[in-house]
Amino acid sequence: MAAHHSGHGSRALWQAVDTVHQNLPETTSDVLAPTAQEILSARNGVYRSQISNALDPANATIKMQALALVARLACIHMGQRPSFPQLLAAMAMTEGYLIQLAPGEGKTLAVAMAAVLIAWTVKPLHIVTANDYLAARDAELMSPLFSACGVGVASITSDTPPQELAACYRHCIVYATAKQFLADYLRDDLLLSGARDPLRRRLWHLQNGRGDKQPVMRGLYAVIIDEADGILIDEATTPLIIASPEDDKADMLTAIRAARSLVDEMRLEQDYVLYAKAGNAVHFTENGKHKIELLSQTLSSYWQVPTRREEIFTLAIMAREVFQLDRHYIIQEGAVVIVDEGTGRSMPGRSWSHGIHQSIEARVGVELTPLTKISARMTFQEFFRHYHRLSGASGTLHGLDMELWKTFGLRILRVPPRTPSQLKVLRKQTFLTREDKLNGFVRHIEQLHQRGAPVLVGTRRILDSEEIASILRSKHIVCTVLNAKEFEFEAQVIAQAGALGCVTVATNMAGRGTDIKISADVAAAGGLHVLMFEAHESPRIDWQLFGRAGRQGAQGSAQAFVSLEEELIVKFTPSWFKPVSSLLPNLRTAFKIRLLQWLSQKHAASISRKQRSHLAFVQKQLREQLGFSKN
Repeated sequence: MAAHHSGHGSRALWQAVDTVHQNLPETTSDVLAPTAQEILSARNGVYRSQISNALDPANATIKMQALALVARLACIHMGQRPSFPQLLAAMAMTEGYLIQLAPGEGKTLAVAMAAVLIAWTVKPLHIVTANDYLAARDAELMSPLFSACGVGVASITSDTPPQELAACYRHCIVYATAKQFLADYLRDDLLLSGARDPLRRRLWHLQNGRGDKQPVMRGLYAVIIDEADGILIDEATTPLIIASPEDDKADMLTAIRAARSLVDEMRLEQDYVLYAKAGNAVHFTENGKHKIELLSQTLSSYWQVPTRREEIFTLAIMAREVFQLDRHYIIQEGAVVIVDEGTGRSMPGRSWSHGIHQSIEARVGVELTPLTKISARMTFQEFFRHYHRLSGASGTLHGLDMELWKTFGLRILRVPPRTPSQLKVLRKQTFLTREDKLNGFVRHIEQLHQRGAPVLVGTRRILDSEEIASILRSKHIVCTVLNAKEFEFEAQVIAQAGALGCVTVATNMAGRGTDIKISADVAAAGGLHVLMFEAHESPRIDWQLFGRAGRQGAQGSAQAFVSLEEELIVKFTPSWFKPVSSLLPNLRTAFKIRLLQWLSQKHAASISRKQRSHLAFVQKQLREQLGFSKN
């Protein structure tokens, strides 16, 4: 077994970890429990090694001995004998690598072992998970190991009371989502008035030490990102905004309410055009501008200015045409709640800015919330560059080596699986229309269900998950739905998803970090079958869904269904394809649809990559402009 890596990976690291693995007893019952003195000695050794000469060869030996001891504790307290891939991943993460581990190889334990070694340096460590559910689950699951190693752990979710945040951050290891860490950082930054260097922070504490409000975080030292590509790549350019109420905006709220009914007089293509490839930008025709001028006469004089009245009508059009109920948002307890398209989860307490949220509220007829102004904002790409030590793991880091190195200085270590994958990725099923695809999709589920095979259906939208579930139930097929509206029993749904005859219809909630167990009977019947209803902009996200099946060498299959009416194809087909395809009239329709999807994903990925590269360039320029040099 060999480890494949980019950058300057050390073969000595692989050999040393292999020695640790070989010295572990084959069964956990044969492992001798370390004494309290051994644990203390290992902990002190790691602490001393991180403050001594980093190039001292003795430090590598100390860390390997510490890893061996943590592995023994994992055997005893977790009942798991760490595998070679897990040990190699854990050690490499402490060295600042991003680790690519195959689905089912046990990232959770690997991350926990790396966390112990970093926590023994007595510096704060943050572990980023894909969602609140995984943050709470992993912290609780690994707590016996952390307790045995003498390090405290806490998890922070959206349900954590604000007054408890500081106490959670005082623990050695904190599990939370990237949004949670960034939001807490920005709130602390606002409280400290931007005092980020140690001297200014000390001055602030001297002046405000007895104040009621205090920062909750202990600083940004080390972070391990689970499903790292999701945060560092897919959500890299997403800004998180801290907003505060904006005074004297009653006039705008009145205009938003009025525009909600007035906009129903406007017609797509006749009065305005939506440019999907330009972020759903709204462009008014001359006819539309004239109609807005007439309609806006009922508004106050402030909104008679052409740019302002077009702004308010743009918001109303976006609320009607762009933001979709049960896709971008849901209604919970009389409020508009945003749905994270990446995770499929609801985000209570979050809102869109610049009046978009209020326009949507007016559209659906709920009470309008106060308008807000931006107090602080930061992208995830910028935030994670603030950490001194950055590492992580994922099963899908394909083709990201150069970008991650240039942006974050991160190297990728690809760890081979213990058992070759037996996942069968079947040929895409192609259709001309969405209706044809839906009918074919349901027929295929029926065929699998008749064989007793468990099926996991992956959708991008809540609407699609509910529509598919409704059709299945009308055909007397019992199925379970997992989405932002049906999340209360997530752990139970995931636990049963691999049972014989079980059909689970889920949004991206089931795409990351979920481990669906299957029995021997299910494995003999072909394992779990994953069906994808609609492709994502990045093929890596498709693979995250496919990775729910065929884990740890088990049987399983994955199949995608594609139609020409896919949003991906409509929005991202390159402009040059249509004239070129007309020159190739003999292309089979099925081949053309598969080619279109592939090209659309490549085009979408290229656009996203350019956005991330531009953001990194702008941030670098800004840092250089704000810095100074000595002559």
